[in-house]
Amino acid sequence: MTKGNILINMLLAVLLDGTSIAPTLAASSGQAQSSAPVAVPAPAQGQSDRLQVSASEDTELYPRRKLALRECFDRAIVNNKEVLVAEASLPVARARITMAGAIPNPIFNSTYGWGPAWEYIAAGNNQQVGWSEELQVLGKRTKKLTVARAQLGQAQFQVEAVKFSVYNRIRRAYAELASAAAYSDLIENQRLVAVKLVDIATKRYDAGKAPGSEVLQAKLAVLQFDTQRNLAKGRLVQDSAQLAQLLGETPMRQEVINADVNSLFALSAANTVVVPGIGKGVPALEGLMPAAWSQRNDLKAAIQQAYVDYRAHKLSKTFWLPDPSLGFNFLYSTYKKLQPLYIPYNAPFQPGFQIEVSHETPIFYHYQGQRNQAKATWLQQLKQNDLLTSQIAASAVSSYEELVTAVENIDKFQSKLLPAASKVAQLSRRSYQLGKSDLATAMLAQQQYQQIRSNYFDAVVAYQNAWADLEAAVGVPLIL
Repeated sequence: MTKGNILINMLLAVLLDGTSIAPTLAASSGQAQSSAPVAVPAPAQGQSDRLQVSASEDTELYPRRKLALRECFDRAIVNNKEVLVAEASLPVARARITMAGAIPNPIFNSTYGWGPAWEYIAAGNNQQVGWSEELQVLGKRTKKLTVARAQLGQAQFQVEAVKFSVYNRIRRAYAELASAAAYSDLIENQRLVAVKLVDIATKRYDAGKAPGSEVLQAKLAVLQFDTQRNLAKGRLVQDSAQLAQLLGETPMRQEVINADVNSLFALSAANTVVVPGIGKGVPALEGLMPAAWSQRNDLKAAIQQAYVDYRAHKLSKTFWLPDPSLGFNFLYSTYKKLQPLYIPYNAPFQPGFQIEVSHETPIFYHYQGQRNQAKATWLQQLKQNDLLTSQIAASAVSSYEELVTAVENIDKFQSKLLPAASKVAQLSRRSYQLGKSDLATAMLAQQQYQQIRSNYFDAVVAYQNAWADLEAAVGVPLIL
C-alpha cells in the first residue's frame, strides 16, 4: 500500500471512527512502502446499530398531522384567503347594481331674506321655495343597470375561477407532499442497504478477506445519505408549509403534514385519491377540447367581461345628450308693516310659480372620447378572448401529450427498469458477500438502483403534474 493510501485511510479513520492516529503513524514510519494491510480498528459493539437510526428522528422534532385530500379541499373552500378575497368582490358588484338603479334625489331650494336690504323695498320682499330633479334620458338608468348586472355575473365567474385554481393547486401541493414523503422513505431504505454493506464489509475484514479501506468506504457511503436526509426533511417541511398556506392557514412554525396516500410511488401503480392508475387509460383528447371551451370559468369570466364592455359601449352612446334638471319654484312676496311714504300696509298677497330647466350644452365636446374608448375596450376584450381560447387549446394538447408520455415512462419503469435494477443490486451485494466481486461494484449497482428509483419518482411526479395540467386546461375536476 502506498503512503498516499495510508494517509487517506488514516484521515477516514479519524473522520468516521474518531480513533487515534498514533498506531497508523507508527505503522507508516520506516515502512511506508510495505504491502501489509493497514490496521483499521473493527467497528465497536453497537456501531452498526448507530448507523441504522431512522431519519424520522429529525422530522419527529416537528409537529405532525395527517390530512386527507378531500379534507384539504373542504378547508380551502372555507378558509383560503384568495377565495375569501374573491368572494368579497360580490358585495361590491351588488352595490353597483343598487347605485346604477338609484333615482337621483331631488334638490330642495329656498330663498328667504331679512334685514334692511329686505325691509325697505316698496314692491315687497321676494321669497321662493322649490325643488329640482335630474332626469336621465335615452334610457341611461336602464343601461347602467344592465352594465352593473353583467359585472356581477363576471364577478361570480371570477370567484369560481379562483376556487378552481385553488382546488387545482391543492391537488398539486398534495401530490408534491406525497412525493416528498416517498422520497424520504426511499432515502431511508437505501441507507439501510448501505448499512448492510457496512456489515458485510466488516465481516469480510474480520475474516481477513477484505482490506480495512472497504469498511471505511462503506461507512462513507452511509454518511453521504445524511445530506440527502436533510434535503428530504427540508422538502417535507417546505411542501407542508405550502399546503398549509393554500388551506388558509398562516404557517408560523415548522411542521410536517402526512399525506393520506403513498401507494402511487410503489413499484406498481394503483388508483389513488390524487390521480387514477395508469391502467385506466387516458381520456380521448377530442372529448376534452369542447369541455375546456365550455367549462373553464376563467374563459366564462372573459366572455362575460366582453359582454360588460359591450353594454358599457351601448351606454356610452347616450352621452351625447346630457341629463337635464327640471325645477319647480313657488314665489311670493312679503311686506313690512310700516312702509315708507304712501304704500299702504294692506298690500295684496302676490304668489307666483316658476318652472326651471337646465342642462349642459354639448357644443365644444360631445363625449366622443368616452364613446371611442368604450368601443375600443370591447373590441380589445374580444381579441383577448380569442387569445385565451387559443392558449386553452395549446395547453390541453401539451398537457395531454405530457400525460401520455408519463404513462409510457411509468410503464417502462415498472415493467423493465425497476425489476432489472433491483435484481442487479441484489446480485451484486450477494456477489460481494461471497467474495466474487469487490465493494465498488456492489456500491455502483446500488447507486444505479437508487438513481432509477429516483427517476421513477420523477416520472410519477410528472404523471401527477400532467393530470393537474390537463385538469387545469379543461377547467373542471376530472373524475378519477
